[in-house]
Amino acid sequence: MPMSAPQKQRRYRQLLAETDDATCAQIGLERIINGNDLDSINYLLKGTVASHPICRIQLKDAGSNLVGYASGFLIGPGVLMTNHHVFGKAGDATNSIADFDYELDLNGMERSPARFGFEPGKLFYTNDQLDYSIVAVAPASLDRNRNLSEWGWLPLSGEPGKADPGEYLTIIQHPGGQMKQVCVRENKLLKYFGNFLWYNTDTNAGSSGSPAFNRFWQVVALHHSGVPKKDSQGRTLTKDGKVWDTSMDETLIDWIANEGVRVSAIVADLKIAIGSHPLVKPILEGQEPPTGTPETASVPGRRDFDGNGLWVEQSGDSTSLVVPLRIPMPLFRKELQGIAALAGRTVPGGNGQAVVPSLGTLTGLPMEAVHIDQSTLGSRPGYRANYLGTGKLSVPLPKIPASLRASIVTLKANSAQFELKYFNYSVVMNKQRKLAFYSAVNIDGGQQQDVGKREGDSWLRDPRIDPKFQIGNEFYGKQSTLEADRTNNPFDRGHLVRRLDATWGATIAEAKEHGDDSFHFTNCSPQFWSYNQGKQLWAGLEDYTRDTLLQNKEKGIVMNGPIFDGPDAAGAQAPDPSGPSHKDPTFGGVSIPKYFWKILITKSGGNLKAAAFIMSQRNLIMEIDRIKEAEIFEKLSAEQVRVFQVSIADLSKLTKLDFGNLAQADTHEATSVGPRLIESYEDIRV
Repeated sequence: MPMSAPQKQRRYRQLLAETDDATCAQIGLERIINGNDLDSINYLLKGTVASHPICRIQLKDAGSNLVGYASGFLIGPGVLMTNHHVFGKAGDATNSIADFDYELDLNGMERSPARFGFEPGKLFYTNDQLDYSIVAVAPASLDRNRNLSEWGWLPLSGEPGKADPGEYLTIIQHPGGQMKQVCVRENKLLKYFGNFLWYNTDTNAGSSGSPAFNRFWQVVALHHSGVPKKDSQGRTLTKDGKVWDTSMDETLIDWIANEGVRVSAIVADLKIAIGSHPLVKPILEGQEPPTGTPETASVPGRRDFDGNGLWVEQSGDSTSLVVPLRIPMPLFRKELQGIAALAGRTVPGGNGQAVVPSLGTLTGLPMEAVHIDQSTLGSRPGYRANYLGTGKLSVPLPKIPASLRASIVTLKANSAQFELKYFNYSVVMNKQRKLAFYSAVNIDGGQQQDVGKREGDSWLRDPRIDPKFQIGNEFYGKQSTLEADRTNNPFDRGHLVRRLDATWGATIAEAKEHGDDSFHFTNCSPQFWSYNQGKQLWAGLEDYTRDTLLQNKEKGIVMNGPIFDGPDAAGAQAPDPSGPSHKDPTFGGVSIPKYFWKILITKSGGNLKAAAFIMSQRNLIMEIDRIKEAEIFEKLSAEQVRVFQVSIADLSKLTKLDFGNLAQADTHEATSVGPRLIESYEDIRV
């Protein structure tokens, strides 16, 4: 796709900042636009410097037994980044080891690696949606002979668009635990996909936790998985077109692309989640690594050559000038090959205790399939109004006014019933919009279970109601053979009740069954899938409450849903300062809600405590029906989701729903001042 004028201007500004030379920036821009692969000879030298902070990770369990390998890289003083599926919790890093300089020298001889331990007690943060984790690294090597500062770090830029489709990326990695290798010119950026980007590569290339660079050696993505080819039913296919299953070797899968997490999305998340942490501040402030080549200091047999990443090594009578970057061309091996010994190992049950990663986990392939037994839908208990207690602690489902009751979807088996009951939650549907009026979920912080990562999104229609009242894959994911390849559909299946909120029960198996039940299209609403700052705040609202419930092993309730036609239809003042001016716009024949609401309900001191919030995606979608398909992603990605705290009384006016006693339980943080714009976690008051 040709670069637009704004894209050209943005890339020129980036190149100018990188080179500090207008002529060099203009030449670089022309090469990008024209697809010219010629680069200055210092391209390799810069790549050598960029390779230093990248390490091999030895994954070790609680008994310090080696269970696998991954890659990672330093992103700031004493901080390393890898994938969430590598370090899903702090305990996974406790006994693991980071190997720096695990590579060949100019003579093809193995260099002596420096091994460092991790310090998750000092810093550990993970985000499963963006599949990344950061962890503190010990300042001194295990043998106490090396300092971590010698390896510098790779700065992260939160500015989006550091590469454009058609450009080539470079990945430096430790595939399968092997010595450091590089994929130079076999990784063409195919497209942006929300918080991710897809790049074409040899089917055996890639290593989870590795950085993907643009041609100026800026980190643009964290590599996290391969993208398998799938059939129309979402089943993974082998290279010969057969359906792959877990009994087969994963090397048989037909890999069509690799996928990386955008650095801009990671930086945005870090700012919101732990931006004030003393180890994270230098990362967000763009602190540059030390200049020169400190990695060559204090190493026997080495001396700095010219301060530009080269050094001299002397062994006996032999002296060598070392350029520490090896570029083997037939190196395209998937990390699967280096960890073949793990094939057939039992995948952890997800109880949160085992740290042995499965082969699929190391490659970013989730192994827990979503499974829903719809034959037992009639016995689902659904949402419980007396979950927090009886009397004044009872929280009934919202009441729909008489004027809207004709729009309620009823069950085919009983036209007097309209509540769709699932495990731990319930939904009531709207006929005209084919979306939920609302959903409500009970959360038990004392019975939350870690069931592991899921295998894709396998959504189903609910057979208890007419399928014509449900929006399915015909809108979300069937524009191409691959369910994920929705080139010009910027809307994703937005969970109303989150899988994590429903994933609790007496056993792991029960909790997984409950969480999987959230994958019904009745519990789905179209939301723009770019996880920018506002969208992360929206998810963070429930994380905020859920973390508190988990910590204290308490119970809570979350209700949420869309606001149909926006606040203008209800005659109330909109929380969005820009104000509504149109009904909900349409895309692909579906009316897209401009606003979503959420109520968080807990119990405190024998009384209910409730807080209401609204998410506005109005600025994102109002022109969606008039934007050309080729411009959809560029235009929408520039906008921000906005989050407001509102009073429950005002929310009732906006939605026309009766929330009963929740108006009295309101924390009233937004009553006196009106809607409060939420810009950071510090603004959340519940």
